[in-house]
Amino acid sequence: MKRSVLMWLVAMLAVTALACASLSLGGGGASTGGVDIRIANHSPDEVCYVLISPSDSDSWGEDQLGDRDTIRSGANETFSMPAGTYDVRVETCDEAVMATAWEVSDDLTLDIGDSSARVRLLVDNQTDTEVCYVLISPSSASDWGEDWLGEMETVPPGDLRMFYVRADVYDLQVADCGGDPLIEEYEVDLRSDLTWTLNN
Repeated sequence: MKRSVLMWLVAMLAVTALACASLSLGGGGASTGGVDIRIANHSPDEVCYVLISPSDSDSWGEDQLGDRDTIRSGANETFSMPAGTYDVRVETCDEAVMATAWEVSDDLTLDIGDSSARVRLLVDNQTDTEVCYVLISPSSASDWGEDWLGEMETVPPGDLRMFYVRADVYDLQVADCGGDPLIEEYEVDLRSDLTWTLNN
C-alpha cells in the first residue's frame, strides 16, 4: 500500500516537473525558436529603414522601424522574427543601401560600417545596367581585392549604395553581372565624402 502511494507521488512529481519545463520554454523571454536580427550601426549615419522579408518573397515589404526612432550612429536594435529564412536590407534616410544580408535563418548581428571608416562613398547608379561588382582598393595595393557587394547584392539602375572607407586614395571599379568592367577611376581622393555618379 505504502509502495503504491509512493510510486503515485513520484509519477505526479515527474508530470509536474515536465509541465513546468514546457511552460518555461514556451514563453516569458526564453528561446522562441525564431530569428533575432541585430542591426549594429557603426557608421556615421542614422539608419532610417530596416527591411526584412522572407527570402522567397518578391518584395521587401514594410519598414521594420515603422514610426519608431532611427538607429543612431553607435546604437543597435534587435528585430525578432518568426522562424524562417530572411533577406535584410538597411538604408539611410535618403534610401541609400548601407548593408544587406541574405538567406538568414539563424540569429545574426549585421554590422553597418566601421568606427574607423568615417568617409562616405555614395555610388549612384545612373546607368541602364545592373551593377554586380564594386571594387574599392587603395591605390597603393597591388590588386583589386574583394567585391564589396558580396555574392548576392546588386545595385540596380537608379539605386544608391553607401560604402564607408578609411581616409585614403583609392582605385574604383564597377562591373556588370558578367564581370565585365563598366567604369574605372584611379587615384580617387577619399579623404572626404564623395558621390560617385555612374553614367552610360
